Amino acid sequence: MTIDPLNIILILFGLFTLYGTIAQPDFYWNRGRVMRARQLMGDRNARIMYFATGLIMLGVGAWGTWVGF
Repeated sequence: MTIDPLNIILILFGLFTLYGTIAQPDFYWNRGRVMRARQLMGDRNARIMYFATGLIMLGVGAWGTWVGF
């Protein structure tokens, strides 16, 4: 098991993205990039995309920590 700074960053950003998607706090859900995605795709599809992105970041960070790439 190797603790790499990149894996820690991926895990933290993945958790932050999941929190922002699930709880939808104003500071996250109404910032520029997220608002643009919501306008282009709609709230439901943007939420699915950000949730999937958060899961992928969390999964890659956790996998990298355990496997040690």
